[in-house]
Order: sequence, then C-alpha cells, then structure tokens
Amino acid sequence: MVSSHAIIFMSISLLVIITFPLGLAVYLYRKEKIALKAILVGVLVFIVFQLLTRLPILSALGNQPWFRELSASSLLFSALLVGGLSAGLFEETGRYLGFRYFLKDKLSWQNGIAFGIGHGGIEAIVLVGLAYINNIVFSIMINQGLFDSAIAPQLGTEMAAFVKSQLISTPPATFLLGGLERLLTIIIHIALSLLVLYAVISKKLAYLVYAILLHTMLNALAVIIAREFGIWYAQLYIFALAATAAFYIGRSRRFFERLTGG
Repeated sequence: MVSSHAIIFMSISLLVIITFPLGLAVYLYRKEKIALKAILVGVLVFIVFQLLTRLPILSALGNQPWFRELSASSLLFSALLVGGLSAGLFEETGRYLGFRYFLKDKLSWQNGIAFGIGHGGIEAIVLVGLAYINNIVFSIMINQGLFDSAIAPQLGTEMAAFVKSQLISTPPATFLLGGLERLLTIIIHIALSLLVLYAVISKKLAYLVYAILLHTMLNALAVIIAREFGIWYAQLYIFALAATAAFYIGRSRRFFERLTGG
C-alpha cells in the first residue's frame, strides 16, 4: 500500500507546480503589466530547445554504448557535461535568441521576469507535474489492487515492480521535494533570464557566456551533491541559490530601468 500521506504530499507538490507559475504570472500581469507574449516566448523556447532539441540528442547519445558507459562510470562527466553544460548551452542560447529576435520591442525588467516564468513554469509542469500525475494515479491503483492487472502488463514485469516498490517505500515527505524544488527553480530561471536579457540589451555576449557557465555549474553541483550527500542537502543548495537569485531579481530592477529608460 502507498501511504495516504504520500498521496497527499504528491498532490500538494502537483498543486504548487501548477499554481505557482500561473499565480505569479497573473499577479505580475495585473501589477507590472508584463507582456503575455514574453511568457509565451519563454514557453516556446523551452519546448524547442529542451523538448525538441536537447532531450532527443541526449536520448540518441544514450543509445551509444560508449556514452552509457562513460555516464555510468564518471560522475563528473554525467553531472558537468550531460546534466550541466548541455542544459546551459541549449537553454541560455534559446533565451538569447528569444529575447533578440522575438521580444526585441519588449526588452524590460518586467518582461525578463515574464520570460523566466514561462520558461521555468512549463519546465515544471512538463518534467515534474506530469510525473506526479502518473505517481498519484499509480498509487491509487496500487491501493485499489488494480496496478498489477492494468498497468504492469504495459510497463513490463521489471519496470512495474520497480515503480511499485518506489512508490510504496519512498518516505512520504520526499514527495514534497518536487513541488519545493520547482518553486525554487523557477526563481533561478527568472534570474538567468534577466542575465541573458542584459546580454541582449548591452550587446555584450560575454554575459550570455556567463549565463551558460552559471547554469552549467548550478546543475552540475546539484547532481553531485544529491549523489554524494543526499537529496536533502541538494535541496538546501538549491534553496541557497534561489535566495541569491531572488535578491538579484529585486536589486536589478532599478538597474534595468536606468538601462532601458523605463
């Protein structure tokens, strides 16, 4: 049986994942008059540069024996190059192109935030929210005795046993981490979007490189900390990053207003 607390915590995380970016977007649309186009471009950049480009490339590489062996044997390779550099390169380049070519008439602090909400929000919903929906459905079916007959034949014996075991044995509080981590990650996405926005406004590509390197190190260290010290330490690390990002977001407003004259 999957604990009722686990199902409740999954549901709370799912609610946070969906309502936080939507609520933030509505609030800032009313208060700051952010452009809905900026949110949409952020969403599209994630879809094109992550779902349709980076992830298929990594999936294709994952079918290569040398890549699988190297990823399994080298934490530095899997964390720094696969989890870090690939994400930084694709996502930050996508942000730059989004601002440069699709939002060139909306380059403001407010719309930099809107872009980050769109990018981070759709990432949270697609990569984590959908997984939590599956987890909730599977957990209910396990508790009702329907999982083995309805789901196991589709997943295969080994995969079904693994999924069932994970849902039953994972401490309930762990399921809260998905929602918390996505909330914090959206804040980081907003800060990175503002950094790339500055690269576009100032016409200094060095700041795009800084954003790529920052994204690389942020992701890589999160993976390394999680594997070496545990998921809770990784969450503390992400919390510290989000707090720093929130401070930067707030302090950067006047700077961008002086830069753009708005």
